[in-house]
Amino acid sequence: MSVVVPTDLRYHGSGRTRQIFDDFIRTVTVGLALGRSVKLDFSKTERLFPCGLLLFLGHLDCWVELHRAKLSCTYPENDVVEQMLQSAKVFSQLGLPPRKAVAAHDVIKWHQFEGHNADATPIEPFLEEVRTATGADWQLGLGSCIAEALTNVRKHAYQDKAASHWWMFATVNMESKRIFVAMHDRGDSIPATLLAKPEWIDQVTFRRLRRGGDCELISAAAGGRTRTRLYYRGKGLPEMVEFTERHRANALAIYSRRGYFVMGDGGSSTATGTLNNPVDGTLLIWTLNYGVKS
Repeated sequence: MSVVVPTDLRYHGSGRTRQIFDDFIRTVTVGLALGRSVKLDFSKTERLFPCGLLLFLGHLDCWVELHRAKLSCTYPENDVVEQMLQSAKVFSQLGLPPRKAVAAHDVIKWHQFEGHNADATPIEPFLEEVRTATGADWQLGLGSCIAEALTNVRKHAYQDKAASHWWMFATVNMESKRIFVAMHDRGDSIPATLLAKPEWIDQVTFRRLRRGGDCELISAAAGGRTRTRLYYRGKGLPEMVEFTERHRANALAIYSRRGYFVMGDGGSSTATGTLNNPVDGTLLIWTLNYGVKS
């Protein structure tokens, strides 16, 4: 069976955007589970967004592990999309040889990382770029947040430490003076991790958070609207929130299990909600505007 990949491979955005992505993932997953051979048709794909590509890479990792012989794909018609998929090693996982030189600015501007441990050494080139653009304070602040997040993925997100896996895209745009970081892991979700440690929460708060659903648990773990200042996976997530709050025009979005928490304008606006379809693990999308003074 041939499954057409969405024109825009995107997750973060409207409910309709998420539904298109979820329908695509479900079609592939069900087809493979039924024993069918599935070909991913990229011919109509025009844009790859980090949020959608990260989640796709996580699903692809699982599909290839379970159904490698039954999964294949086509080359895209869009040149930039092809270069990005090639750079992200999608073709090599699906048995297609590379046929492009990865040279498009929209591709090479992105730092792409993945790993199975808490070693933050691979992100050093990105942090050096941050230092060049913003100075040492931002480099140290971002480096601390990201390193802590990776440590916590390793320690808490995966019960099987040998199976731990994370993916990240990051870029520094010196024209718009923005830094963008997106991270994804497929380990235990934020709500699952928090509920596994009920001793961290007094019983009244614990019952209230459970009634509020996953979005309230994520908000609490992030130190969001509930302001409980609970610590999910160590200090990484609260540090990200606090760093975001120090600068106007910064934004942070967190999707995990069946909930999401989004803060914008340096934390002056927040939104939470329930997802129709759960996210495996956690997806973080972080936008920082270093051109705006705190």
